[in-house]
Amino acid sequence: MMSDVLRINKACEYYPCHLGLEDCTFCWCPFYPCKDEEKGKYVRTKKGQRVWDCCGCNWIHQKDVVDRIFEIIKQKF
Repeated sequence: MMSDVLRINKACEYYPCHLGLEDCTFCWCPFYPCKDEEKGKYVRTKKGQRVWDCCGCNWIHQKDVVDRIFEIIKQKF
């Protein structure tokens, strides 16, 4: 497992992007838009467009989640 490795990019212009940030491996969530209403919601932009807002979600920035994703990728390839 890679959970003991610190993967936070403090040099990033967006750091910290989320509260509870533990891992920056996936700067942008590969599951966007996940449409999981426990992790986000649809909102309207100023122009009236409907977009998925997950700015309150830190799921993809948790070390155990990233480690599990890497394990799944390794099994598939």
